[in-house]
Amino acid sequence: MNRKKTFGQVIITAMFIWSALLCHFEASELQEQGALLKAIFYWFCGFTAVLGAFRFKIAEFIYWCLKIKRKIRK
Repeated sequence: MNRKKTFGQVIITAMFIWSALLCHFEASELQEQGALLKAIFYWFCGFTAVLGAFRFKIAEFIYWCLKIKRKIRK
């Protein structure tokens, strides 16, 4: 899968990484204050933001797995 990277995609990827960092720092602060449940929620949000940053690599991996699966069935 060849994908042409546009400037907009690069900006969105950078914003995913930035939001993941913000979520991590907020979660760390909440953990220090004793609000563990809220901190876990922020870490989950940060994790999903990291997944969003790697969305194209995840898609490539899924397409690669499907390609291998098709080759095995033949």
